[in-house]
Amino acid sequence: MDKIALPATLRLGPAPGLVAHVYAARRPLDGDTRALLLWMHGGTFTDGSIDATRRRSELLAEAGADVVALDYPLAPEHPFPAGLTAAFSALQAIAAKPSKLTGSTHTVLFVGGEEAGGNIAAALALMARDQRAPALAGQLLVSPMLDPQLGSASMRDGECGGVECIYAKGWKAYLGDCIRADHPYATPLNASRLAGLAPALVLSVAGHPLNDESHRYAATLREHGGAARDLTLPDLEAAAVVNPIHEFLRDAARRALSLPD
Repeated sequence: MDKIALPATLRLGPAPGLVAHVYAARRPLDGDTRALLLWMHGGTFTDGSIDATRRRSELLAEAGADVVALDYPLAPEHPFPAGLTAAFSALQAIAAKPSKLTGSTHTVLFVGGEEAGGNIAAALALMARDQRAPALAGQLLVSPMLDPQLGSASMRDGECGGVECIYAKGWKAYLGDCIRADHPYATPLNASRLAGLAPALVLSVAGHPLNDESHRYAATLREHGGAARDLTLPDLEAAAVVNPIHEFLRDAARRALSLPD
């Protein structure tokens, strides 16, 4: 990947606001169509930052997205729903004037995230559907962290799921008490209403502990009539992931703007 300039810093919401880094798309989609992606980093709800996710943000820009990488509040200081509420406010802010960030009036919105950030992105898609705004063209979920029960085969194969597991610790910090685990925005995989959501691309990595729940979520979305594609990749390096993401962004944007195939 060619060297890329440092990202611009953006503040969203009332002062002092949430900090985000903005990366301009480096690959065209169709004509002046732009995909504006609100991206949430990983870190099991308790760690991670927009600086640490710079490489991933650059990859997404290489795939054709204008990326807004959000520094959302972390648990345990900010348990559910603090990070999600902040992310939804950020989504509303960029949805108000998306062309200001992309330079094109043909801009459509996406949400996306990795691991814990994938959880928040999936929950944002649910919130956007329930509130009927903002309109989303798609959701990009990378090894999303969706199931606090941690009982899948891939979790066991990865020797995860026990008390000392980073995922178990992250879920405990995020949910606080077991009552919150029943909330569909906290655990989208367990939501009873998954129809009417934006199309999804769910990516996972072979051998990753979150692999099984990634596939389960995509399958459940399809069972509810949604458009969801899931892929297991050898890794998340550019050669493996750029083209599938580019195709997803292009095709979802085309449908959202009612452009011919």
